[in-house]
Amino acid sequence: MAALGAGRDLTKEARPSYGAPPLIAEKLVQGETETALEFWNFSTDLESRGFRRAIEIADVEKALGASGPVAMIGYVFSEAFAASHKDALKRYFAAAAEARKILAEDPSAWAPIEARLRLKDDAALAVYRQRYLEGVPKRTVTEEAADARILYHRLAEVGGQELVGKAKELDAGLFYDPATSE
Repeated sequence: MAALGAGRDLTKEARPSYGAPPLIAEKLVQGETETALEFWNFSTDLESRGFRRAIEIADVEKALGASGPVAMIGYVFSEAFAASHKDALKRYFAAAAEARKILAEDPSAWAPIEARLRLKDDAALAVYRQRYLEGVPKRTVTEEAADARILYHRLAEVGGQELVGKAKELDAGLFYDPATSE
C-alpha cells in the first residue's frame, strides 16, 4: 500500500514467496531471497546476525494514516468469556503489565529468556531486549483501536473484498479494554 502511494505496484515488480517464518528467515540467510517480512522475533534474530531492517512497520502504519504504532499481536477470547471472567482478565492484564515493566527496568530479568533463546553473545540479547521493549504498546486501547480502523479502511481500499471479505468496518468488539470493562 505504501508502495502504491509511491507509484509502485509490487504485484508487478516483486516475486513474493510464502512460508513459515523460520523457513523465510533461513532462505534470507542462505541468500535465496533478497528481503523478508517477518515476525518481530525472527526479524530480531536476523538483526543479531548482521542483517538490517529495510523499513520500520510503524513508519508504514503512519504512511497509511495511523497516528502511532499499532499493536500487531493480541489476545483472543469470546465476549462471553470476557463477560464471565472480568476479574481474571483484569488480574491477567495487570500481571502482564508488571512483567513488561520488570523486563523494561531490570536487565537481570532477561537471564532466563537469554538461556531459552540460546543467543551467541550479549550483543544479540541487547537487540532482542531493545526490539521487545520497542514493541510494547504504550498507547490506550482506544487509540490503538482508532488507528486499527484507519489501517483496516486502507486495506479494504487497496485489497477490496478479496482481502478483507464483506466487512466494511473493523468490528469494535475486537478490542477489549480491561480498564473500562466494569
